[in-house]
Formats: sequence, C-alpha cells, structure tokens
Amino acid sequence: MKNFLVFFLLLSLSFSQSKVSIQDKEIEINENEAVVEVLGMVCSMCAFGIGEGFAKTDFIDKSKFTDGVSVDIDAQYVQLGLLESTNINPEKIVQVIEDAGYDVNLLFILQNKKLTKFSMDKLGILQPIAFNFSSELDS
Repeated sequence: MKNFLVFFLLLSLSFSQSKVSIQDKEIEINENEAVVEVLGMVCSMCAFGIGEGFAKTDFIDKSKFTDGVSVDIDAQYVQLGLLESTNINPEKIVQVIEDAGYDVNLLFILQNKKLTKFSMDKLGILQPIAFNFSSELDS
C-alpha cells in the first residue's frame, strides 16, 4: 500500500508541472501558472509596469512569486501565479500586457492538469495551438 501511495504521488506531480521553452530558456511551469513571452520588455521599469497591471486583476495568486508575478527581462517572459478557483481567460492576460504597451508572442497556461499553448496569429488574434503537452515541452 505504501508503494502505491508513493507511485500515485509521483504520478500526480508529473501532471501538475511541465517545462516550456521561451527564447531558448527552459522554464518550469506548475499547476495554476501561466508563462507569457513578452516582446519589447527590456528594462526594470517595463517589468514594474506589467506587474502593476496584473496587481489590478482578480485572477492572480499573490502568494506565488512577488505578488503573483515573476519577470525575466533577459529572456523576455512573465510568469504568473493563477488563483486555483478561477478559469482563466487567456485574452485577459494578453490585455494586461498590451495595456502596459507590450506585445505577446506565446502564452502557456497550466490549469486543471491541462497545459495549453497559445500564439498570436498574423491578425493579432490569440489562438490555441496545442493542448495537453507531455511533461517535457519545446515551443
């Protein structure tokens, strides 16, 4: 019975986290998180503006990262902690970043043990391009 519990725990952990790649950087994404590739974000003031935008939303889990937002300026991505009880609308994430003056290239959301990858099409419309990735991902 003990071996079964250990196996079940390891199995459930494999479904609650994945790895995604942005700008050749591998990023671990956990359950109820999003990773967004942000084009044009090059300084700490950029990061501050994006963080302030997400602080005003009702879907960020402020117990993760720094007030729910982690920014990597060098790799140009933002990682967000998402509240478990909310079903995230990806357009809301994109809107916050666009309101701060930046563009989104890729968006990954891991929620309800389902990883979804979104990309902007040629018309600037966010499109899901892949669902339910394996635990090791490449973009």
